[in-house]
Amino acid sequence: MKFLFFFLSLFAFSQQQVANGVVLDKESNKPIPYVNISILESTVGTSSDDDGSYTLHIKNEDLSKNVKLSSLGYNDTTIVVSNFIKLDKVRLTPLVEQLDEVVISEKFEEKTMIVNEILEEDLCAGYGSHAENPWIVALYFPFISNYEDTDFLKSVRFHFGNFKNKKGKFRLRLFSVGNDSLPDQDLMKENVIVSLKKNQKTVDVDISECSLIFPREGFYIAIEWLYIPYNEQKIVYVDGPKNKNKRKGIKYSPTISATCEEEGKYKVAVYNSGVWSSYLARAYKKEGQWIPAISLTLSN
Repeated sequence: MKFLFFFLSLFAFSQQQVANGVVLDKESNKPIPYVNISILESTVGTSSDDDGSYTLHIKNEDLSKNVKLSSLGYNDTTIVVSNFIKLDKVRLTPLVEQLDEVVISEKFEEKTMIVNEILEEDLCAGYGSHAENPWIVALYFPFISNYEDTDFLKSVRFHFGNFKNKKGKFRLRLFSVGNDSLPDQDLMKENVIVSLKKNQKTVDVDISECSLIFPREGFYIAIEWLYIPYNEQKIVYVDGPKNKNKRKGIKYSPTISATCEEEGKYKVAVYNSGVWSSYLARAYKKEGQWIPAISLTLSN
């Protein structure tokens, strides 16, 4: 069976400048890893590495635009690009949040329920990225009455079965739903960085310690790509008449599997160029749309 996968477009840089620096916590002065760095209204961006360092290639035509830095647990920061390239340190301010009252009770895991259960034969396509424009793909999970008795969020499963991924890292995100029906606030207050082994078909992420109850308005589960050297893979693209044109490039691990579903049955959103929007990836040569292969396990 032939599998297809979707990639963001690569863009060539003609005249450009390079911004190098490190992202730091404004209070502790410690480096912040995996910060999403995007030039708004453009296709340019990157992520900070494990040590908070970043390198961003900037086209001269983007110097008058704004760059947005965002990371879980910190206020978003926006800087004019022409000023950003002069900085070797960028400091983000931690979010100050009023914690909700939590009632701790004994929980017996007598029941579990799998939402959007996926078999390997259901996989038909996938999502990947080979542009340096950080993006997030999010799948909406609505609440239905059948979940009443098992409404604790126990674990999330990501499927990669029809792709031979090399090792990689990505970030799990859970988002509430905003007034515009798009992802809004983070439901988890700590970073969850997931490591993928070579050729691994599924990854299960235990989120039971977060003590999250399924929001009645539903929520989004998302995969965030990390544009770091660890995830880089050098590849050769083939295109043009009779696939004779070849060019070298870089893609970023992982490629997540997708299922082909009836158009409109599922809601998908993407974070791209610093903003959220609804997204529809139509299935290739047939009706329907590609849905990121994400499953959710609930418990009582």
